[in-house]
Amino acid sequence: METAQRWKVPSKQEAASRLKRRKTAIDSRVPSAITALRLGFVPLLAFLVGNKMLFYGAALFLFLLFTDFLDGYLARKLGVSSKFGNYFDVIADFTLVFSLFIAFGSEGFYADWILILVAAVFAGFMLTSRSSSRVYDPVGKYYGSLLYGAIGLRFLFSGPLFCSVVTVGVAAFSAVSILSRATFLLKRQMSN
Repeated sequence: METAQRWKVPSKQEAASRLKRRKTAIDSRVPSAITALRLGFVPLLAFLVGNKMLFYGAALFLFLLFTDFLDGYLARKLGVSSKFGNYFDVIADFTLVFSLFIAFGSEGFYADWILILVAAVFAGFMLTSRSSSRVYDPVGKYYGSLLYGAIGLRFLFSGPLFCSVVTVGVAAFSAVSILSRATFLLKRQMSN
C-alpha cells in the first residue's frame, strides 16, 4: 500500500505546485551563491594585488564588482530578497574592500589608520542595522560605492598626490558617515 502511494502519479496541479516550490527554492539560493562566489575570489584578488599583478587584479576586481550588482539585481528580480542575503552581501563587500585596502596598504599606498575608519563604519552599520527600526544614513548609503571607487582608481593611478587625495576623501567620507549615523540615532533617542 505504501509503495503504491509513493509511486502515485501526481495530478497536474500537484506537479505544478511541486515545480513552483522547487523553482522558488533554487531561485532563493542564486543571489547568495553569487555573493559566495565573490567572497571566494577575495583571496585570489588579494594575492594578485599583493604580487603586483595589477592588470589581472583589475580584471578580477571588475568581475567581482559585476557580481555585486548581479546578486542584488537577481534578488530583486526573482523576489527573493532577504535579511540574510542583505547581511551576506554587506559582509562580502566589506571583506573585499578591507582585503584590498590591506593589500594596497602593504605596498604603502594607504595608511593603516584608514582600515580602522573602514572597520568603524562597517561596525556602526552592523550594530545599528540590527535595531528594530531602520536607521537612515544618507551618507552611508554611498560609502561602499566610494570605497569601490577608491579601489578601482588605485588600479589606474598611483603616486603620492593621488594617494593623499584618496586617503583624505576616504577619511572625510568615513567621518561624515559615522557622524551622520550617530546624529540620526541621537535624534531618535531624544524623541523617545
